[in-house]
Amino acid sequence: MVVCLLEGEQHVVGLHFTGPNAGEVTQGFSLGFQYGLTYAHLRNIVGIHPTCVEELTKVNITKRSCLDATVTDC
Repeated sequence: MVVCLLEGEQHVVGLHFTGPNAGEVTQGFSLGFQYGLTYAHLRNIVGIHPTCVEELTKVNITKRSCLDATVTDC
C-alpha cells in the first residue's frame, strides 16, 4: 500500500509492504522518501521481475476506485 498526498505533486508519505523480503523492499524506498518520492515516480519505476517488489509498480488501484487488487498471475 502506498499513501500519498492528493494535492500537488502527490508526495508519498507512507508505504506498507508485506511479503517475502519486506524489510529489504521498504529499505530500498527509504532513500526515495528522503528525496521527495512522488506517485509519478512510483508509476514510472521498473519492477525487477520476478520479485515481489514489482507489485509496487501496480499502484494504480486506489481505495476510491473499488477495483479488486488480487494478484492472479506473475
